[in-house]
Amino acid sequence: MNQSVQIIPEIAAGHKNLLDSYQPDSCVYFASPKRALLAQPPFASLLVSGHKDLNEQATESLRFARELGLAKPVVVGAVPFDTKQKAYLRVSSNWLTEGHVAANLSLDESVATGECHVTQVPAPRHFMNGVRDALARFARGELDKVVLSRTLEVECEHTPNVRALVKKLAQRNSNGYTFAVNLKNIDNERNNNNVHALVGASPELLISRQGIKIIANPLAGSEPRSDDPVVDQQRAEQLLRSEKDRREHALVIKAIEAALRPFCRTLNIPAEPSLISTPAMWHLSTTIHAELKDPTTTSLQLALALHPTPAVCGYPAEAARCAINEIESHERGLFTGIVGWCDATGDGEWVVTIRCAEIKDRNVRLYAGAGIVAGSDPQKELAETGAKFSTMLTALGINEFTGAAV
Repeated sequence: MNQSVQIIPEIAAGHKNLLDSYQPDSCVYFASPKRALLAQPPFASLLVSGHKDLNEQATESLRFARELGLAKPVVVGAVPFDTKQKAYLRVSSNWLTEGHVAANLSLDESVATGECHVTQVPAPRHFMNGVRDALARFARGELDKVVLSRTLEVECEHTPNVRALVKKLAQRNSNGYTFAVNLKNIDNERNNNNVHALVGASPELLISRQGIKIIANPLAGSEPRSDDPVVDQQRAEQLLRSEKDRREHALVIKAIEAALRPFCRTLNIPAEPSLISTPAMWHLSTTIHAELKDPTTTSLQLALALHPTPAVCGYPAEAARCAINEIESHERGLFTGIVGWCDATGDGEWVVTIRCAEIKDRNVRLYAGAGIVAGSDPQKELAETGAKFSTMLTALGINEFTGAAV
């Protein structure tokens, strides 16, 4: 942390609408179903020298901020899928909070992208070939699951209004987690982009910590929603009965239990998954409640111990990483990483960075992935990723894309 950086405490509760104060070129915004946090400049970088991992860097940075007289500093931002790559985490003591978000939103701005040109990377046939490659690896006994992703490269006529975009995401996904992380000027970087931000609406809570109580809500096993209520209910029931999807879900729960157990004195995992829905998807869901053995264990420490779960990587993890590196032709970057916050007491919330886009001025890159296991159908997995793209496409006002196009 640069000691010359002046950090001004400004902490408040019950703010009428934080998103009206959100500035895409400088702020970090994070909202859960119950509360929202807006971190504003000035920010300070993490203390890096002599500290082994991100949790240690964050803990020491928060301790140092407290020593400087800052009452309630937080670390906010995003960590990439590959934790060896650069993390976008910063310290702020200039932050605001509010309660339930969607009820107070004023949707008086337009996202205003104008005409958009969409390019699929990889092309659908290449993505399906990747699924077939994964199925061959399963048959050879190399691994049990791998998550494969693809992107949409969107060139817009105008730079999207990011604040309006985040408001639309928050309103449409009020039961999920909405985030917007400014990626400009971290560590004093300089670039010519007016906007460079990570924006999304994740349905998946990786970990939350309040005192010694923690909650995780892994999702694995998905089915696209239908506009027909009868078909939609049939799809939900089919997903709940699906042997393939339940097997995929069980792999995730097994790995999360193994990662959490060393930290916990109690660990309550339901025997059966349940269903949750977003406007675009049905998911198999398990809500895990636990209590920590050591009250100094931070939310970021837990998040890093869990990341990446089989829900975004695969199982076994190392074999899945190798398969992803060999099959995928694009860089994931922050997609399938984690995004959230951690305060000086260790409390915080971290979610899986999915249903997201990286915006650089007029260029928008969307991401979507699907869990591949034995029995997966390439065409169906392609359609699943297409449905997952719809969260961001709908918010951007792009309605003509079809995930099944060649």
